[in-house]
Amino acid sequence: MSWPTVSLATMASTTMTPPPSRAPPRNESDPEDDDDDFKEPKRMLVRKKVKRAVPRSMVKREWPQLGRPVLRREEPLDEGREEAMAEVKENLCPICGKNLNEVSPTVLGRQAHINACLDKNPQKDEEGCSGRVDRAESGGLASMATRTTTRPASRPRPPPQGVPPTSSTPPWYVQKQQAHVVRGTPGPFAVDCFQGKQSQILAERGTTSWFLSHFHSDHYMGLKKDFGAGRVYCTMVTAKLVHRILGVPLQCIYVLEIGKPCAVQGVRVTALDANHCPGACMFLFEPAGEAPTLHTGDARLTDEHTRRIPELLRVRGACVLALDTTYCSHKYASFPSQRRVVEAVAKCVVAEVASNPKALVLVGSYTIGKEAVFFGVARALGRRVYIGANKRRVMGCLDLTDEEKSLVCEDDTKTNVHAVPLGYTRSHKKLESILKHYKGKYTGVVAVCPTGWSLDQQAQAQPKLTAFCGARGKPSAMEPFVTCKRKGRVVTYSVPYSEHSSYDELRSFVSWLQPKELLPFVRVSDQDALRGLKQVARAAGGAPRGE
Repeated sequence: MSWPTVSLATMASTTMTPPPSRAPPRNESDPEDDDDDFKEPKRMLVRKKVKRAVPRSMVKREWPQLGRPVLRREEPLDEGREEAMAEVKENLCPICGKNLNEVSPTVLGRQAHINACLDKNPQKDEEGCSGRVDRAESGGLASMATRTTTRPASRPRPPPQGVPPTSSTPPWYVQKQQAHVVRGTPGPFAVDCFQGKQSQILAERGTTSWFLSHFHSDHYMGLKKDFGAGRVYCTMVTAKLVHRILGVPLQCIYVLEIGKPCAVQGVRVTALDANHCPGACMFLFEPAGEAPTLHTGDARLTDEHTRRIPELLRVRGACVLALDTTYCSHKYASFPSQRRVVEAVAKCVVAEVASNPKALVLVGSYTIGKEAVFFGVARALGRRVYIGANKRRVMGCLDLTDEEKSLVCEDDTKTNVHAVPLGYTRSHKKLESILKHYKGKYTGVVAVCPTGWSLDQQAQAQPKLTAFCGARGKPSAMEPFVTCKRKGRVVTYSVPYSEHSSYDELRSFVSWLQPKELLPFVRVSDQDALRGLKQVARAAGGAPRGE
């Protein structure tokens, strides 16, 4: 039996010219600085000023409606395999090709460098990501087919599955690598695994099917424009970003529709909504004669979301679960719903603006993610939200509603609600510099920092929260999860708007799904919490890995 799939190969004729970017250099020391989407003070600009074209409005970029031919059983790809296996031993930035080991000794520092490359001005930096995408799109499939697939090499990493671990290999790292390789599949299949020694070994073992859960740098790191080791399977939103931002050729990308199963090398594969960022998905693999494997990628697994997915109901009690354990800690036992957080933020911001009509509202977001927060604030204030060129370029790949598109403003002087990188909302110095840039137009800053990690700050912030409750224009009822910090002309609200599961949500999901085996793939510092999660799996009939 065959299942339908969708290919991106027919998209080659569509040219998508990104809007001009005018983002200044970013502070690479903060891993949360995903993009520079506002004007910095002139004194902070170090590059020569260049006249720019007038920003164009966000126009709807239609990708052609694709047919859904029945996918044949795919044979391993021979073309480019030899070159793909020649990957040398260096960890390189997928955008500029720089050795990341020379950039920073930490993973966060390397991710910050990659985000910086993504945000470079396409008109000024020929090595920037937009220049690469423009050249790829203008040439179509014909120009892509002529490219060499020789890949720079990667430095050896701790051993993945199939390689005996050494005494110095951390157990959590081995477990993580095992969770990203799907057992019982030809190749085998790999999920969010594009860099280092492991990807090289997988290619040598015959892997030609690579799955990308969403477009965050810690998941696509290592995926480059000269990718030639097979095909990348992902959702439509992620596919657009992988092609336009990273320059991966269209013929190497296959689109999976949410909830529509397809056959990949004889294995039934279904992409499921992960309730994370736009385009994020979970993967359900069902190889013949083997237990199904559910890989969650990054996901917010609430009861309301998971209980209505029929594919999960079908594999309850029978699947292997590779689980996102980002917040597997008693400190993050419970998160409020995203809707409740957005409503709480809106009340606080409305109260602040009522108290100070000349306040500048800065809402933190990722390159992709947290969009619901700044849209919610804009609706509450009856304003539009300024979004910089780089962020707009990414949002051009998203499935925005007409109402959301109408809320986007391209001129930062026309509205007092701005979307900024999340890291900026945690830097008082950065917020002050933005305020100074507007030279008296605004008399204060209201910053919103929406992240699940904010739950860790509540104990310290309670006295400052009490001080705010006596201010003019205060909200009628302050939510207990909101923290407030005032310093000079800047007030910062931190709220636990999380796109990952809380600890209680993880326990509830594991108890309900009853997996045969549990594979946590995010390092957990709270070992008591991890043991508790494994006990839940064991009580449900599962066999947690590493016991």
